[in-house]
Amino acid sequence: MAKRHSRKSLTALAAATAACALVGCKTPSINLTTAQPIKVNIDMRLDVYQHTAEGTGQASPLATPKPAGNAPTTRRKDREADIQVFKNSGAVGEGHDALLVILTAPEGSDGDELRHVVAAENAARLSEMKADASKQKVPLIEVQNAQAELWRNRAFKGEWFEEKQADGSYRWVQKQG
Repeated sequence: MAKRHSRKSLTALAAATAACALVGCKTPSINLTTAQPIKVNIDMRLDVYQHTAEGTGQASPLATPKPAGNAPTTRRKDREADIQVFKNSGAVGEGHDALLVILTAPEGSDGDELRHVVAAENAARLSEMKADASKQKVPLIEVQNAQAELWRNRAFKGEWFEEKQADGSYRWVQKQG
């Protein structure tokens, strides 16, 4: 009987230990909230192009964009990163005429590079705006005003642009929020 009693005791002890373990084990509380809500600002531009098979008017499954090499749009894309660095540093701002304006230029080769990139970008922008004005049969200033508004809207927080004042003059302001 001693064996049986000891087996019952062990079973009871094991059951009591398991019950204590289950009741006594409290999982730690993990707070997954933040003091302030997480803010995400995503500016996105999507350009969709459809390539068609020669003469059919239907999309070709093999049609893929071909690198343009020295095409003006390719060169503009190549300059985008440099221009954004210049804007982030406050060296360049968006003028009221939709052209870049050098606000501060570093000395030496860095300043030369900045002036070269800005001149090339402004030439491309002006050429594109003139073509748009001609195509739309509107004065160039209308296209420039629309483009300037587009650039202001695309600007990131802290970037500089010219803002029209009530008296018709312009002043440099930094984009907020």
